Amino acid sequence: MHEASPTIFRAVLFMAGAFIMVLGLDIGLGGITTRGWLGSNDFVAITNAHAYAVQDNHVKFLGGVWLGVGLALWAGAWSPPRYAQVLRLAFALIFCGGVMRLLSDNPEIAFGPDIIGSLAAELIGMPILYVWHRRLDATHLD
Repeated sequence: MHEASPTIFRAVLFMAGAFIMVLGLDIGLGGITTRGWLGSNDFVAITNAHAYAVQDNHVKFLGGVWLGVGLALWAGAWSPPRYAQVLRLAFALIFCGGVMRLLSDNPEIAFGPDIIGSLAAELIGMPILYVWHRRLDATHLD
């Protein structure tokens, strides 16, 4: 394996983890409408305040989970051997999220321009990172 590969792998994990943490904070702190850090947040009209508040609370929880996934990738960027199992689990979880997009009732959205980048990262990028991590010899990552 090329000598730069472990460094590039760590850089990719660091950037992906940082982006996911920002997204997790945007959702976790803002709920359904987000804080708007990564795009417009004026896309919902509330017709039932209580039901909205309940769902908003669930979405904030999911934002916190996403923040945790980003933290796991970030930790793995510093020490891939130490966090090997955590990284592989994170890659698998993100891949599962991509599969769920495919199972949605709205494939034109899943394959549309607003989602396709995320879908590609989830369904193509995560398996690549998984295989890349497994192929890197532990001595290259220390």
